[in-house]
Amino acid sequence: MIRVGLVLLLIATIVGLATFEQIYIDKAFTRLEAEATAITQMVSQIPYKGEFDEETKERMANLHSWWQNKEHKMGVFIRHIDLSYISDAMIYAKNFIDFDNKEEAMAGLGRLNYLIDTYSTVYGLNGFNIL
Repeated sequence: MIRVGLVLLLIATIVGLATFEQIYIDKAFTRLEAEATAITQMVSQIPYKGEFDEETKERMANLHSWWQNKEHKMGVFIRHIDLSYISDAMIYAKNFIDFDNKEEAMAGLGRLNYLIDTYSTVYGLNGFNIL
């Protein structure tokens, strides 16, 4: 009887930790997606040969800084190669935003948004990932 109780307690603990993991990942990807989408909209409104405003550059720099911190923590739950793909796309977009190259910045942001969407679906909050 005690063994059954311990097994049930162990299962409940594992499911609880898995749920926490999924909520943590989901919140991180939700914020990342919201910021990347907002930056993409800001960049899309800039004229083709126009200079980027400081707000766009600062927002991208803040997102990159936030992601660098979050990436290390999420590395516990997500494969590092997947996180590095997101980091690469973000650095690509950030560099071209810094150099006022709209076409390449939009390409980088498009790739970033695609990767965020893909990995938030793969690693996001759903029953399959919890179990």
